[in-house]
Amino acid sequence: MLKKFILKNPFQLFLTILLPFLLSTLLVVFVQFSFQGRIFENFALEMVYNQQKTDLQNTSRNVSLMEKSANSVATSAFFDEGIQDLLYSDIHSEDYRKYQRKLELYKNIYPFLQSIYIYNGHNIHTVPSMGFVFDRNTFDDKGIFTILDDIQNNRTHSIVLRKIPNPLVGLSSNEEQFIYVYSYLFFDSQVQSGKVSEAIVLNISEEWLRQSISSTEDTNNRIFMIDRNGILLSSDSIHPLQSDLKDKNYIQMINASAENSGNLRIDVDGVDSFVTYAATDVFGWKLISITPYSEIVKEIQNMKQKTYLLVLCFIVGSIALTLYFSRKLYLPMKLVIQNYNIFERNNFHFRKQEFLRKMVYSDDPVSIDAFQKQLSQYHIALKPSDSFLVVLIKLDNYSEFCAKYNMNDRSLLKYGVINIVSELLTGAYAHECIDIDEDQVLVLISYSSPALPSGNEQLTGAFKKIQDNVSSYLNLSISVTFSEPFETLAGLNLHYLKTLDLSFYRLVLGHKSLIFNENLHILADDFKYPQDLDKKMTDSLIQGQLDEAKAALSSIIQHASRHSLTTLNSVLIRLLLSIRHAIEVLEANNSINVNFNFNIYLAKVQKIETLDMIQSDFAELFEKLSIELESKKDNKYAKLLEDIDRIIQKEYANPALSLVTIAEKVNLSPSYLGKLFKKHRLISITDYINEIRLKSARDRIAESDEAINTIMETCGFLSRSHFFTLFKKVYGVTPVQYRSNAKLLKGDET
Repeated sequence: MLKKFILKNPFQLFLTILLPFLLSTLLVVFVQFSFQGRIFENFALEMVYNQQKTDLQNTSRNVSLMEKSANSVATSAFFDEGIQDLLYSDIHSEDYRKYQRKLELYKNIYPFLQSIYIYNGHNIHTVPSMGFVFDRNTFDDKGIFTILDDIQNNRTHSIVLRKIPNPLVGLSSNEEQFIYVYSYLFFDSQVQSGKVSEAIVLNISEEWLRQSISSTEDTNNRIFMIDRNGILLSSDSIHPLQSDLKDKNYIQMINASAENSGNLRIDVDGVDSFVTYAATDVFGWKLISITPYSEIVKEIQNMKQKTYLLVLCFIVGSIALTLYFSRKLYLPMKLVIQNYNIFERNNFHFRKQEFLRKMVYSDDPVSIDAFQKQLSQYHIALKPSDSFLVVLIKLDNYSEFCAKYNMNDRSLLKYGVINIVSELLTGAYAHECIDIDEDQVLVLISYSSPALPSGNEQLTGAFKKIQDNVSSYLNLSISVTFSEPFETLAGLNLHYLKTLDLSFYRLVLGHKSLIFNENLHILADDFKYPQDLDKKMTDSLIQGQLDEAKAALSSIIQHASRHSLTTLNSVLIRLLLSIRHAIEVLEANNSINVNFNFNIYLAKVQKIETLDMIQSDFAELFEKLSIELESKKDNKYAKLLEDIDRIIQKEYANPALSLVTIAEKVNLSPSYLGKLFKKHRLISITDYINEIRLKSARDRIAESDEAINTIMETCGFLSRSHFFTLFKKVYGVTPVQYRSNAKLLKGDET
């Protein structure tokens, strides 16, 4: 059912070709986009992980620096004599202020310190506070004593997060009642009771550490710190300080990891999150960064949405365009495909053509009954007893046709010619088209009209229309040759051969001609070759008179074209022989070598289809000969002029040097030499000799003190007046003035 629907649907082209192509293109786009989306997503995760890892490592360094700084402060304080007095001695109340300033100095130097305790077993000294010395009963931060009394769980150099009364409540307004601090414990000994007798406690501000951590996070990112037991050591937007997080899945996975840093994607408090962690160098604490996964891929999701929208627009536009073009292309493509499939796959068509070709080429007698049986077998609507007409169609410019198209394309174009012929003759004439030779299609027509083909307006009109349609739709030119009407198919081979011979008159009539035997006016008298025109052509060719040679050639060909083709071909061969003779004379007289092979050129001429093309080819040959002759003449004249120039330069001082003496030296007549020299140098030989003599005299006048008459004679001048006249005409001053000007110029230069 689907197959029938597709074959009958007017959008067959869209459903069977364009739509699958469109879908495959979209599939490739989606697959490629999916891979790219995954690559971009992994790249974004890698970028986020690297950034968060760097932030955590920076924060870890801050925590480590805090621990080392606290250790350094505690150690320095322990060895400070003032602090040792507080640890091991009883001090007088009048000295409280001195020791208080000592502790305040330590606190002020290190901004991360919230407060400092010095405990000596009985009393505790603290800054800042309303007082300075407290005993265990009066000190508000009683939690410190619990820690100092339990040294099994609170070792020296350890840090404890705890909540203490804010010592600044009484010192400034708007202070919270209780605050969180990280108490750094320092003591150098312990007693058997398990209690500390002397200790330095540095309370590190939780706010300071919180700011250090929060400086690296954005609004969508949570960064906090836990100890090795999973207790929250820094503030978090969801959990309060000292919350126990060890039961959280992501905390368990982080604690179970042996790596110092890493990342995982996991559900955190109901949110799909990307978790990055890094260990610190302090007591096994770990820093954790949690970012919602949706925030990381937000830009990628936006890009996906835009891409989906673009692809959707592409789909809608592509479907609309393919539907439009499928409607435009469906009918002509369907017709071409169907006809081509018939031509390619229908064995019946090929067997029919083979039968018709055998019928054309065979001259064996066949009975009418046998013909009728075979014609019926191949559904040929011709009767052997009818009168017939052979029409031979030949492709013009066949060599160009073969060069332009391959064999398959040539077959298709010929099939197109046959289709045009069949379409225009159907209904008017019973006929069959036969693919004869590569450049020929033979049309066998059942012809019962008493009129000759040339007088049948319907027939000639149909074939003119065929020529026009072939030219319009296939961009081909065809010539058509008509046979005389004949009876019975038994004479088909004979009339085909006669029509084939007749078709060669295209050489005279030209391309796109209709050739009828009755219209050819061939002179029957004996042809006399025009020897005078032939001699005129060869002489003109030898003398380089190109136009005269072309005119003589054209006259010979036009005269021969009024006779038979045999005569015309003989004349063309004779013309080639005459041209070869002229070329041989040119080669001998001018020492040139012309690339002309008689046999190759004869084969080339015999393939040319019209006389106009033959004359054009001969004209091209003549042009080539003319160019080579001109080139040879130019070279010869250049050498002659060089010889003349050399003679003048050598003998200009000789008063007898003249056109006549130079002509004798180069074996030319004075008049010819004078014309030749002036043509190429644009100056006469006499003027040129005087020009050389004047230049020599000018240089000697300017550079020496010789007498001017002596210089004049040594430069070839005999007449003083003539010399002075020429010198002033050329240089504008007399020789004497020229010498004076030259000396003045030299004096100015020195």
